[in-house]
Amino acid sequence: MAAMALGRKFAGNFFVQIAGRVLAVFIGLVSIGILTRTLGTESYGEYTTAMTFLQMFGVVVDFGLTLTLVVMISEKGADEKKIVGNFLSLRLISGAILFTLAPLTVLAFPWSEAVKTGVAVGALSYLLMAGATMLIGIFQKHQSMWRAALAELINRAVLLAVIVWFASMNLGVVAMIGAGIVSNFAWLVVMIHFAKPFVSVVPQFDFKVWKQALSKSWPIAISIIFNLLYLKGDILFLAYFREQSEVGLYGFAYKLIDVLTALPVMFMGLLLPALVADFSLRNLQAFREHMATSFDLFMLGTIPVIVGAQVVAEPLMVLIAGPDFETSGTMLKLLILAMLGVFLGALWGHAVVAINKQKEMIWGYAFVAIVAVVGYLLYIPAYGAWGAIWVTLVSEALIAFLTFAMVYKNTKALPNLTVTVKALLSSAAMYLVLVLLPDIHVLIEVSIGAVVYVVLIFALGGVKVSSIRGMLAKPEHPAHS
Repeated sequence: MAAMALGRKFAGNFFVQIAGRVLAVFIGLVSIGILTRTLGTESYGEYTTAMTFLQMFGVVVDFGLTLTLVVMISEKGADEKKIVGNFLSLRLISGAILFTLAPLTVLAFPWSEAVKTGVAVGALSYLLMAGATMLIGIFQKHQSMWRAALAELINRAVLLAVIVWFASMNLGVVAMIGAGIVSNFAWLVVMIHFAKPFVSVVPQFDFKVWKQALSKSWPIAISIIFNLLYLKGDILFLAYFREQSEVGLYGFAYKLIDVLTALPVMFMGLLLPALVADFSLRNLQAFREHMATSFDLFMLGTIPVIVGAQVVAEPLMVLIAGPDFETSGTMLKLLILAMLGVFLGALWGHAVVAINKQKEMIWGYAFVAIVAVVGYLLYIPAYGAWGAIWVTLVSEALIAFLTFAMVYKNTKALPNLTVTVKALLSSAAMYLVLVLLPDIHVLIEVSIGAVVYVVLIFALGGVKVSSIRGMLAKPEHPAHS
């Protein structure tokens, strides 16, 4: 009974996040559509460059503290108010220092004044966002993710309203970046308010807690920083060597990948406690089953999206961003293959944390970061966005393989490819249907493709509700393998 209740809780939290994410994505796409149409390819490229530059600093500011907060407040006997208050103080003070450096550092790059001013304005926006996102751990612990999802929706709605207002006055790139200050301030205030039933969020300054937090978070932080070099380095190298209009086209295509990659991270964040429990109890059979089921779910989701994009990418991009961004659709057809590596990297990357091998994996993340940076330097000057795409695909494949190897070495967890084959067959049939369709609106094409795929995958037995239902079932007695 307890296992069933836990499974229902997991499913409830996951689907609440999915629903919130779908609404947030819809609002986000509307915002992007307004941005691209208002700014055009060159100015949107400047917007993308400034935001990506700030993301690099944002990851350093995070320093693995978001995940560490969840771990520390979940420990038996933890003083949640004290821990949360100190984490918030540490995040805001370190963030203020690092985001002050961002506008100074960007002066060394040969970018336009719009990019440099945008970084200066956006630094405050990212500081506020850093505070808001860290508090998500409170809602994860208390199984109340609807509060975090609602707070994000409020953030997106406020951002959309401000963007519409600024677009009506044609205020340009810097103002659009500044819109995030208003929306992220609202996000932080709402997150603190929503946390009140569980803990009073008040900044505290206990340096022993700071030291403990940093000692736990640094291996995660280094891994994330290396990850960022190959995940976001492409846009910064592209901005350095090529025109901003090309950055805009590539950045918009990559934005769609970013939207989709939130799903595996969300799913694995909820599954992580079960994987930790499996491994700590040495119940390797349960660990393998959880990993195999997760692999199946990821394949069921990624394969049809990758295949369907080969038909609908260009008209879909034009629908969202306008005719100037049709080339983004052509780029997306190839870039979307990275989804496979991203989803599997999230699967096995979280498993690495579950088996406490993140320190041993640092060399792997460092190796991939070096390969990516060398690749960007070699291929972006000559081939531009297409060089960035190929290096990104290689990097994602490498990190997925290395994390898989680490997990397999310690757990012997292997996927079963039966569901993957069924997903491939169903996606192939969907592709044929889409290709044979007459010239119709892209949203109708997407809807028809989704229906065909879902019907076929259920008909082939690719989806088993019972497997999903028992996703987080904890063993009552440890079984040794």
